[in-house]
Amino acid sequence: MPRGAFLSRDSSAELCRWLNSRPSPVSVASVCMDSEELSSLCASLALEEDEETLTPDLEAGLLAQGERSIVRSLVGCVLSTGPIARDAFVQMIKGVWKTKERFEVEAIGTNKFVFHFLLTADRRRVLSGGPWCFQNKLLVLEEPTGVGDYSKMSFSNTPFWIQLHNIPVFCMSKTVGSILGNMVGTVQEVECNQDGLCLGTFIRIRAIIDISKPLKRILKVRLGADKELVTILLRYEHLPELCFHCGIIGHPLKECPERGSFQG
Repeated sequence: MPRGAFLSRDSSAELCRWLNSRPSPVSVASVCMDSEELSSLCASLALEEDEETLTPDLEAGLLAQGERSIVRSLVGCVLSTGPIARDAFVQMIKGVWKTKERFEVEAIGTNKFVFHFLLTADRRRVLSGGPWCFQNKLLVLEEPTGVGDYSKMSFSNTPFWIQLHNIPVFCMSKTVGSILGNMVGTVQEVECNQDGLCLGTFIRIRAIIDISKPLKRILKVRLGADKELVTILLRYEHLPELCFHCGIIGHPLKECPERGSFQG
């Protein structure tokens, strides 16, 4: 019978009456002899090729409860080529985050976790305090949206604090820091004073980086009226495990897929 085929209520009753009228047990021969009856029953079958899409009528209270759970949750993935020690990770993260209220950690797959917070302030503090690492392996956090489908999360973007070195004195400003930072990622913050000036020997920015691509280590830009070429050095704070061959976070040099087996 084709996938998704089913009997209508009238057809089911008719089939039962027909089977009950046959001698027990029903032989193959008797079934073949009543081909006209079988043809009539087959003609009354209701076929449905595709599964029906159901829209459950959920109560507003249940929907609101689910939405509140999502806005107080984070989903994280520890970038590692192998499974991490789950219990050790949970113990470490609860000690490091130091939230005002307790939070729960739920494992949803290999090196993937959901963090359920009681306070949105704790969730916000954890997001702004990163990047976080476990045994020098990066923990990438994402904010669930919509229905919170974890399988659609890429875990490919995470914020870093980055120092921009070798910048001319006349370029030490929030505006320049934003322009340069957006050449590296998406700038969230530029440290500066009330006048928009960056004091010190470097500009410090916080930017969201696409870690599925090699990290940029320098920027070559032309600055000033004479368009002088300047090489700006990028220093990432709290940089986790990084492959120095391909420049991508998440695996060591000896496990780089581009390099193959590395002989130390």
